[in-house]
Amino acid sequence: MKPWTPGSEEEERREEAWIRACQGGDLSGLEGLYGKYHRQLYAYLLAMLRSPHAAEDLAQDIFVKLHTQIGSYRFQSPFHHWLFRLARNQAIDHLRREKVRSAASLDETPTDGLALRERVASRGSDASEEVVSRERAEMVRAAVLALAPSFREVVVLREWEDLPYEDIAARLGLSVGTVKSRLFRARNMLEKSLKDRLI
Repeated sequence: MKPWTPGSEEEERREEAWIRACQGGDLSGLEGLYGKYHRQLYAYLLAMLRSPHAAEDLAQDIFVKLHTQIGSYRFQSPFHHWLFRLARNQAIDHLRREKVRSAASLDETPTDGLALRERVASRGSDASEEVVSRERAEMVRAAVLALAPSFREVVVLREWEDLPYEDIAARLGLSVGTVKSRLFRARNMLEKSLKDRLI
């Protein structure tokens, strides 16, 4: 997934117009925000919840909640930070309620059209190398998904979405130091988990 980057002034004005329209009760503003953010939101929720169905349901719920809560957005920080904090809180609430623990299959196709195993697998022609690469990718993904949500989310945002520490901190409402600390601890947990399994 491509990390968020600031848009042109025109894009920023368009987004502000959508937000203000939505704050005024105009559904066309919500449609614009949905079109811009649904895919990123879904990918984030899929990584957090490990279930395509739950991720899509929660993404829809978040946009409904967005419509009712957008009045509290005050343009003091980038809108995507505010939206993803809302998403993070909803995902954590969902995990607490549902106690979701099953891992998503590497064969499921995410929104970009390629299964994770196909993106991670070796491009080499040797079939045995490809099998080993797939197995490693499966082990790494399972280990990441087994992390507690507070550690999993920093790994997903840093390693899979390639966000800088500052954006992760802003999105999660944490300090940069806390993000780095959680990422360090998560990487240590992953290393211990995978140490004997990966050669």
